Amino acid sequence: MNSGYNGPIGYLDRIRRTRGANFCRNAFLRTERGNRQNAVRLINDDRLLFATLFVLQPEIRERNLYQELSERNRTALNICQKIRSAKNPQDGTGGEISLKSEDVHSVMLWMFNTGAGEDGLSAEFDQILDITASVLVKTHHEKTVLPVIADLIFRRNRRGVYNHDLIWAFFQARDPQSLTHIAGKLRSSYKKDVELACQLLHIPEDTPLNTGRDKQKQYDAYLSWLKENSPYVYFTGESLQLTNAPSVCGVNLEAKYLCKDVSPRNNRPLTPLTDEEIANLEHFHEVEDEERAALATFSHNLHTKNESSWNEWMQYPVSKQVDIAKYGRRELA
Repeated sequence: MNSGYNGPIGYLDRIRRTRGANFCRNAFLRTERGNRQNAVRLINDDRLLFATLFVLQPEIRERNLYQELSERNRTALNICQKIRSAKNPQDGTGGEISLKSEDVHSVMLWMFNTGAGEDGLSAEFDQILDITASVLVKTHHEKTVLPVIADLIFRRNRRGVYNHDLIWAFFQARDPQSLTHIAGKLRSSYKKDVELACQLLHIPEDTPLNTGRDKQKQYDAYLSWLKENSPYVYFTGESLQLTNAPSVCGVNLEAKYLCKDVSPRNNRPLTPLTDEEIANLEHFHEVEDEERAALATFSHNLHTKNESSWNEWMQYPVSKQVDIAKYGRRELA
């Protein structure tokens, strides 16, 4: 499991984990009534987990401790209030902090990385994790959290609880290499993991995945496919909110035929097409749909193997390109 946090934890975290949230709240209140500064020191412990700060929010308000919190803790509570008030405006404005601000970036990382392992604490806590993940990925372009999000998606799937927002957030990274975090679940011993991985990677339902050998074979095949196609992969924006069978990404066959990288974010070439490339594409479009994939794959493989031969091949009429792709030509091998 990749909960995202394996570091040391604070005294209050140990109490909450071993004795429960209510015992932790009572212990914190007893400490505050006996020695306020000691309570402040415990809550501001650098090792504190976000989940413990979250459960102690009522006690912090009741004992008027907000101004004595560390900047990290105050920012985290402001983020929680911002998210809460966005859903329920009557709970307060929460408008004093911008989730787009770089100032909150590191705090949101702390919230998500130390909070992911505590998923299921409450519905509100899980929702804050979802929105935090979404803001980190979509607004702050934070990719370090992707393996943690992927793990959380599959843990929720095993529990049968809502994970569509997390899945949406994960694919907002629009990073072809992030697909390896999903592909890794093809080898899982949990049937639900394998089923969800197939669904998200758009692997046909009739693919044999009954044995460990089947799973390893499919995993290797997917990584091979990704290695070949990653320069041409783009993300569609489809999600489980829209369809039960989302096709989250596709391969730009035109780009693969030209051996030209595209942006996975907008499916546009990273560099402008030359006049020669535009002319080549016009000929490419003359080919029947079913032959384009084969032609694009042949072009990519030839370019990878021998760029000089590929330049020669691209000068031929497209009909001859197809013939060579189908039947081969020794001097281009």
